[in-house]
Amino acid sequence: MNKIPGSFFFAFFFAFSPTILAQQPAAADQTPTIRHTVQEVLLQVVVHDSRGRIVKNLKPNEIEVYENGVRQQIRSFKLISGRDVVVKNTEAKRAAPAVVAPSNPLKAVNLICIVFTNLDPYTKKYAVDAAREFLNSQIDPDTWVAVFNLDTKLHVLQAFTTNRNDVIDAANKAFTSPTVDFAQVATAVLNAAPNMVTMEATATGVGGHAGAVAETATVTGGEANTNVFVGADVATGDSANRQRGDLAGQRRQFGAIEGMREMDQIEAMIRQLATLPGHKSVLLFSPGLATNGDPDLFQAMVNRANKSNVTVYAIDVNGLSADQDNAQASSNALKHAASVSSTQGSRRTSGALSTEQMRQDDYVNDAVRTTDTQAALRALSENTGGFLIGSTNDLRKPFQRLLEDVDTHYEVIYQPSSHDLDGRFRSIEVKSTRADLTAQSRPGYFALPVLPETEELSPTDMSGLAALTVRKLPHFFDFKATAYQFRPGPADSQNALAFEIPAKNLHATPESGLNRSRFHVGIFALIKDSTGQVVSKFSKDSSYEVPEQNLAKAQATTISFDHALALPPGHYTLETAVLDSEKNWASTSTSTFDSPEQKGVGLSSIMLVKHVEPVSGKIEPANPFEFEPAPNQGQRVIPELGTDLAADAKPLVYFVVYPDRSIPEKPKIEAEFWVGGKLLAKQTADLPAPDPTGAIPMMINPAAKPGQCEMRIIAVQGGSRTTQSLKYSISSK
Repeated sequence: MNKIPGSFFFAFFFAFSPTILAQQPAAADQTPTIRHTVQEVLLQVVVHDSRGRIVKNLKPNEIEVYENGVRQQIRSFKLISGRDVVVKNTEAKRAAPAVVAPSNPLKAVNLICIVFTNLDPYTKKYAVDAAREFLNSQIDPDTWVAVFNLDTKLHVLQAFTTNRNDVIDAANKAFTSPTVDFAQVATAVLNAAPNMVTMEATATGVGGHAGAVAETATVTGGEANTNVFVGADVATGDSANRQRGDLAGQRRQFGAIEGMREMDQIEAMIRQLATLPGHKSVLLFSPGLATNGDPDLFQAMVNRANKSNVTVYAIDVNGLSADQDNAQASSNALKHAASVSSTQGSRRTSGALSTEQMRQDDYVNDAVRTTDTQAALRALSENTGGFLIGSTNDLRKPFQRLLEDVDTHYEVIYQPSSHDLDGRFRSIEVKSTRADLTAQSRPGYFALPVLPETEELSPTDMSGLAALTVRKLPHFFDFKATAYQFRPGPADSQNALAFEIPAKNLHATPESGLNRSRFHVGIFALIKDSTGQVVSKFSKDSSYEVPEQNLAKAQATTISFDHALALPPGHYTLETAVLDSEKNWASTSTSTFDSPEQKGVGLSSIMLVKHVEPVSGKIEPANPFEFEPAPNQGQRVIPELGTDLAADAKPLVYFVVYPDRSIPEKPKIEAEFWVGGKLLAKQTADLPAPDPTGAIPMMINPAAKPGQCEMRIIAVQGGSRTTQSLKYSISSK
C-alpha cells in the first residue's frame, strides 16, 4: 500500500494510505420483483358452487373485479382447464432447460393439504405409498403442498413448500399416536362379528339340599369374514377371534361416541384450514369415517367446509388393497341384527341375549349410518366438491383427475385504474353476480415496477413489503441503514447501501441436543425516487448456527450487509425492513439520501471503517467496498454506520477519488479536520496514478479529538473541485 509523504503537521493529524481499487462500471440492478406491468394485471380466479364443485360455465358478465374498492374493466376472460395446465407442465418438463414457461404473478391461491388421520402401522404403509405416488404426478411447479397429522387438531409435519422431497420425508414420518384406536385398527375389526356368550346351567337334586349344578359357557364370534380376507395374513385363532369380537362389539355399543369423535376431528381440521388464504384441497388419507348418525350435523359440517373453501378428496386406505372391501362391514352388521331378531321367538333366553335383543334397533341404525365408513368418506368428499378414491390400487387416473380439478381456473386480465408503482399493497376482490357461486383469487399484489432480470417475490420480499406498508410501521429493535455514493457517471452514478444489525437485538433459538443456537435474519429495502415511485429493491435472507460456547461473543458483534446499485442524479428515500424470523417480528426505518450529479473530478462519500477483512477468492469488481492492493490479496471494507465513537477510538475513514480524464493536471486532495466548528488542521497531498478504470481508493487515520468532529475532503484537479464531508463525535470519557 503506497504512502503519501507530508509534513509533520499533516502526519500528526492524518496518516494517508492510498490503495488502487480495480473497479468496473456499476452493474445494472438485478433485484427481483413481481411480474406484472402497470398496463395489465393477469389474475387467476377459481369459482365454486354451493357444494364446492368447480364451475366451468361462467360467463364474463357474471364476474366483477375490484381493486382497492374500485371496479375494474375486464379486458380478457377465459377458462383454463386443468388438463391444459397438466399438458403444459409436461411439455415444459420435457423441453430444453433454456425453455422456461412464464410464471403468473397473480396465480390463484390453491393449497394442497396432505392429511393423515387414524392410521395404524398396517394402513400407514398404504397411505405413505399413495402420497408418494401423488407427489410423482405432474403437479404444477408453483403448487404449495403441506403435510399434517390429524387427531384432536391438525399437527404440521411439513409446512407449505414446493419441494417434493421435503413433503415425501414428512409423509414417511407421519403417524398418529402410540395409543391405537381400537375401532379403526384394521378392517379385520370392522368385519368381525361381536362376541356372543351363551350360558347353560343344568341342576340336579333339590334346591337348598344336596345336589349338583353344572354350568358351561360357550363364546362365539370374532371370526374374520372369509369372503373378505381370502389369502390375507390375518390371525384366526380363538384368542384373536375373541379380541376382534370384543372390539367389534364395543364399536357397535359405542358407535355414536366414536362417530362424534371422528366428526370432531374433521371439524377441527376445517376450523384450522379456514384461516389459510385461497382454496384448500385436502387429500384425506383415512381408513374410514364414522359419524354419529345425525344427518343434520353432518350437513352442517359440510356447509362449514364449503364456506371455508375446503374441498376434501378422501383416500380410503383400506380400499387401496384389492383384497379388502370395507362395505362388507355394513353387511355383517346387518346380518348380526337379523340374527338377533331371529331369536325373538325362542323360548330359551339369557341375560346376554336379552341385552342383544334390546339393542337391535341400535345395531340397524349403526349398520346403516356408521359402519360403512367408506360411505361417510364419499359423502364428505362429494358434498365439498371432491370425490372418493377407494376400492382400487390404481391411483394414476384419480390423481390426474384431482390435479385437473385443482388447476382449473379462469384467466382474467384487467387494466388497473392506478398507475402508481410505490410498492404499496393493492387489494383485489372478485365477486360473482350469481348468489350461488363463490369466486377466489389472490387478495392483492404489491405495486412494483418490472425490473431487469427479475423473478417473483421471495418470502423475504413479501414479509418486508408487508412490514413497510402497514399503517403503523413496526420497530421492535434497533438497526442502522444508510446509502453512499461512489463512481459518478454521465447518466447514472454507482451507489451502495449498507446495513448493520447488532446481533444482541436478534433472538437466538437453542437447538435441543446440538449444543448450539441459531439466528435467522432477513433484510428488505425499497429505493424510491422523489415522486415516491420504486426504482430499485434489495433483499437478503441469512441464517447462522453458533456453538453455545461462542454465543456471548457472537451477540457482541454486528451483522452487516451491503448492496451496490446504479441511480441517476436525484433525491431518494430508503425504506428498510429487518426481519427476525426466529422471533417472528420486524423493525423498519426510513431515511433519505442524494445522488448528486458530479462534473469534473469525482469523489465518493466518506465513511468510517469498522474493519478491513480479506476477500476469499476474487474480488467483486462491481462492489466499491472491495479492492486489491496487491495481486491475489483482495480486501473488503466493512463500513461503520455509527458515528458516536468511544474515547479510545482510532478512527479510520475510506473514500475513492475518480480523476477526470479530460483534465490534463494530476489530481490531489485537500484534507481538513474540524472539532467543535473550528478548523484544527488542513493539508494538501498529491495522489498516485489511478488504476486502468480510473479509481483511486483512499484510507486515512485522522487524529482522535474529543468532541464533535468533521472530516472534509476536497478533490482538486485543475480548476475542478469536489467536496465531501463526514461528521462524527468522540467521547471525552
